[in-house]
Amino acid sequence: MNPSEREEALARREASAEKLLAKLEKDRAALEADISASAAASKAASAISRALEVDAAKRLKALESECAQWEDKLARLKAEGEKTAAGPQGADPAKRDVAGEDEAAALEDARAAIASDRAALGEAQAKIANDRAALDADRAAFARESAEVQAKLKAEAKALADLRAKLAAIRTEIESGVKAREAEVHRKDVALEAERAKLQARAESLAQAEAQLSEQGAKMESQLAALAAKEVLFEERHRQLQENMKHFVKA
Repeated sequence: MNPSEREEALARREASAEKLLAKLEKDRAALEADISASAAASKAASAISRALEVDAAKRLKALESECAQWEDKLARLKAEGEKTAAGPQGADPAKRDVAGEDEAAALEDARAAIASDRAALGEAQAKIANDRAALDADRAAFARESAEVQAKLKAEAKALADLRAKLAAIRTEIESGVKAREAEVHRKDVALEAERAKLQARAESLAQAEAQLSEQGAKMESQLAALAAKEVLFEERHRQLQENMKHFVKA
């Protein structure tokens, strides 16, 4: 894998890591919101349950007290009826019959009232039983919802832990790749620096050789100039010798 391909792979991994981190933050925020909503719902359900239990207990106590009062009243009426039935025999039969009819009517009214109260008490007890059944059903539904929420939270926590583990692995891989790349770049920098030093030394040696060649060229040019001057001088002397030879021949 060449450096460009390695850089592209590293960029893709960094992009995937950023996406996973964004998804992780989003899941964490959603999980916190669900936990807050579940806690609020649990508190509200607990408060409603406690309020219903307290109200049911108060109503049950009131009905039990009222039932006990009616039971006492019925017992007193029965006792009074028995006393009335066992009253003095010397009283006037007509008056006694009228009084007995009045007492019988009052007793029947009391019995009817007691029956009505008993029916009302039965209705109240049935209503309390229905309320208790509804409360139990609400508790069971809330328990199921709580269990579902807890299972969902556990699954999301596991998914979050898995995402964190994947992110940590990707981050470790990216860091190791970056370190390896930095080490390779450092080795290349060292090699380039050594090559640069070698090239600099060679350039300096070439400059020195060029300077020496220039100096030698200057010396050779001066020598050539001197030789040219000598050649001119020799030609002049040769010409003079030829003229002298001509004069000598003529002479």
